[in-house]
Amino acid sequence: MPKYLVFMDIDGTLLTDHQYVSDYTKATIERLQQQDVLFYIATGRMYELAKLVRNKLNDNVRLVTSNGAVFDGKNGREETKLGGAAVELAYLIARRDNLPMMLFTPEMAYYTEQIPRFIARNAANFDATETTIGSEEIKSFTQLATIEDQITNGVILSREDMSRLDSAREKLVNSKLMRISSSNPNNLELIPLETDKGTAVKQIQLEQGVDAAHTFVFGDGLNDVGMMAEADLSVAMGNALPQVKSVANYETDTNYNDGLAKFLAQYFEEHPLS
Repeated sequence: MPKYLVFMDIDGTLLTDHQYVSDYTKATIERLQQQDVLFYIATGRMYELAKLVRNKLNDNVRLVTSNGAVFDGKNGREETKLGGAAVELAYLIARRDNLPMMLFTPEMAYYTEQIPRFIARNAANFDATETTIGSEEIKSFTQLATIEDQITNGVILSREDMSRLDSAREKLVNSKLMRISSSNPNNLELIPLETDKGTAVKQIQLEQGVDAAHTFVFGDGLNDVGMMAEADLSVAMGNALPQVKSVANYETDTNYNDGLAKFLAQYFEEHPLS
């Protein structure tokens, strides 16, 4: 049984950019893993993309992905689906408002306009043997119907006109078919009802027998707020949004200045692991 759990957002928290984890952060994580601290990456990214970040650390780091819809449980990967009605409504609203949309399974990214930039970027930056990510364009409602029951989560992206995104948000929230969050102001994260990073954290705490007093959560964005409520050691990055800082119990340095690793190093210097 681990002594502590640590949940780490990726962008703006663990990484200095989309690709880099500092040597100091890696060394700090490895040292604490040897002392029964269990680490999880907690992200809105699909499972296969999160694995690419884990590869920069080590195989003992576990994953909470798709904003909590897909995560490594004690007995294997656990998944919650978005639901056909939610997928169809989001697709219709995105098309009506002329907004790009992506839908995800743990291994596949479906898109409505062009191959997602993050898929192309990762394809260019990683060896093909490191990932089994696939992508496919959705060209019709009929095609959508063939895959909608496999979808775990999605995202609708803004164009320059934010009023369209605001309109889509209002309609999706009012539908009560899904949870809506945002990893940045320019998107809407589509998440299964009663699911977020926090529900995954809570389930993992139960499975691992670790309470909130021994749980760290590090984040910077609105989709990190849910999991912060499940941890007494909730830590906002120095670069976090003001709303995140207001709910976190602690604040650390920025992601560019090893804020996550610095906080852990100082905490365990003051509270040594026996």
